[in-house]
Amino acid sequence: MELNNMILVTENWKGRETNFLLTIEDYKESVVSTLYASPSETVDAMIDLCESWKDAEHWAELYFTSNKSISARYCNGEEQLRKFLYGYFNDPDNNWEFDDKRCSAASLEILKGIGITTDGKGSGIQYTYEAVIKTFEQGEILHNFNGSDYRVLEKLSARNLMLMNERNGEFVVAIGVNFYVRHPKGDMPSTNNMVYGIEWDHGIYYSKTPSKIDFREIRDKYGEVKEVISLQDFRNEMEDKFHFYRKIIDSSLLETAVKETAQNSIYEVFQTGREEVFLKNLNSGMYDRNFLGIPETSRDMAR
Repeated sequence: MELNNMILVTENWKGRETNFLLTIEDYKESVVSTLYASPSETVDAMIDLCESWKDAEHWAELYFTSNKSISARYCNGEEQLRKFLYGYFNDPDNNWEFDDKRCSAASLEILKGIGITTDGKGSGIQYTYEAVIKTFEQGEILHNFNGSDYRVLEKLSARNLMLMNERNGEFVVAIGVNFYVRHPKGDMPSTNNMVYGIEWDHGIYYSKTPSKIDFREIRDKYGEVKEVISLQDFRNEMEDKFHFYRKIIDSSLLETAVKETAQNSIYEVFQTGREEVFLKNLNSGMYDRNFLGIPETSRDMAR
């Protein structure tokens, strides 16, 4: 089971809150099915839970009696899991506890695999690492053993990647990226205690504002040599840059401020955020002045 398939569950019983971790199967069987006998109501409850995949703030709510309720959501990463174990999401006016006896065994195995105790602290467990041959792909999300998840925005070369932190939108060029699988030292590897992740030799960190980053310089310095020798090469580069901005704007996980910055940047560079308008402008030669060295004049923006 992967970390983001784990369900964070909080039960409120007469103002006392109990946190525990479940697999999706155990959540359906031990929580939802005890409340709903109707298959349609069960499906609706599971759909509500699935909303937490898209919305980092969403919690599915189930009400059993006037003084008993359940709040649950999918775990969206190691940072959120630690907060849950710390009690960050619990009502400060209520007493709360974490009950490992109510957890799914697979969930506790995952905690051990990523090196976290049930109070959210590091376990101090030693790990066995094994290198894995992997071809990195643009758009995929990679877990770093530092606890953060990164989206591959551009594959500069086989082991040099332009990454974006999924939580805060920070850009980093990761040099010498390697992919590993690890498990607790001395334990037999299993699907629940094995964790896949990346480490890199060193990273260069950049502003969260895309328009302030010189991507051409980054490609020249850390990427494979791709010389722009024709107008079509230049237009292809413009199209890649437009889609780069759009990925940031359309991300459901990034902070609003990061997406707003990308939104401003895309209009500053392309005068539009709509792909059909961009492609029309691109094919009509509106952006060719930068390739031809023609000074920029006044611009109209299309939203």
